[in-house]
Amino acid sequence: MSTEGKKHTGYYIGLLAILGFGLFMTFGFSYGARWQMFFIFLTAFFYIIWGILHHLIDHDLTLKIVIEYILIGSLGITVAFFLLKGGLF
Repeated sequence: MSTEGKKHTGYYIGLLAILGFGLFMTFGFSYGARWQMFFIFLTAFFYIIWGILHHLIDHDLTLKIVIEYILIGSLGITVAFFLLKGGLF
């Protein structure tokens, strides 16, 4: 693994922890769609914050990157909303 890859390992472990916890809690509260949406929103929020902080620490944060993280988080919320509301099933 390169030095650059080793430098980012902690960041990606944190990202996996955020996404894993969100997935675990979403499936753990499968009896309540409101709780599921709450944890999906929470996961998307922390994903966006994680991405912004990651790029801020690496000194390469731009408005384009912030918008990208917000759009990807919003896409995840939208997909989850339609799946929970019966959009595909």
